[in-house]
Amino acid sequence: MQILPPSTSPPTHPIERSHKPRADVRGRYGYRKYRPCLRWEFGFTCSFCLLHEADLMEHGVQGWGVITVEHFAPVSHDETGINDYGNCYFSCRLCNGSRGNAPVVDNEGRRLLDPCTEAWGDHFSLSEDRLVPLTRDARYTARVYGLDDERKIVPRQSRRERMLEWLDVCREGADLIEGLLASSKNAGSAEGELRLLEAAENVRRSIHRAIKDLQRYAAIPPDADASCRCEGNEHLELPSFLASQTINDVELLDGALENPASLT
Repeated sequence: MQILPPSTSPPTHPIERSHKPRADVRGRYGYRKYRPCLRWEFGFTCSFCLLHEADLMEHGVQGWGVITVEHFAPVSHDETGINDYGNCYFSCRLCNGSRGNAPVVDNEGRRLLDPCTEAWGDHFSLSEDRLVPLTRDARYTARVYGLDDERKIVPRQSRRERMLEWLDVCREGADLIEGLLASSKNAGSAEGELRLLEAAENVRRSIHRAIKDLQRYAAIPPDADASCRCEGNEHLELPSFLASQTINDVELLDGALENPASLT
């Protein structure tokens, strides 16, 4: 299982469009059929504020209405692009609602940044759970999408603080267990040895709990779509910007619990 990083760094390259779904959708809401493609295409992560589904809902977002499809070229201005996949972006409801009908280019010539043509890392830095705009267009984009709405900062902070704590338990726990086991052999009494062994067992349990808690931030949610509107399933993988940041929980577990000594 791939686990999210404590903080998702802004992509250093534009997000590549690899999905080419069947375009046989019709009607005012035909674009909603693209949802499985969009979830995978953008790594279950809002294209704009970089909040992951796991930041928004602990047990899956399906049916809760917290994720929407954003039309980069507003359909309120021109409905011809309503079912154009290239005009559809994976967006949290907060970003979608914040933008409203704001134009791609405002009357001062500032433009909304497109995450599929612009590297977010060229325009934003992540500082203390805030996306700090570095360019004129980034400032316009941040304002329009409300990228640092307090409701977005809190989930970023929560993930970072929780995960760093759980990762510390995993990374430091093995050494602590080893130290407790070594001390138990020189405890000088059966009672002292038992206390140290019990302490080591408690640490092991804490590591297992930490691993379970870390899995709550799975990069690929349990309810991830098993198919999409593309031919074949080879596109059902995380985008490179997120895959390169994930933590492998199997390796983490092996590293944390590699001490083979019995605690019984």
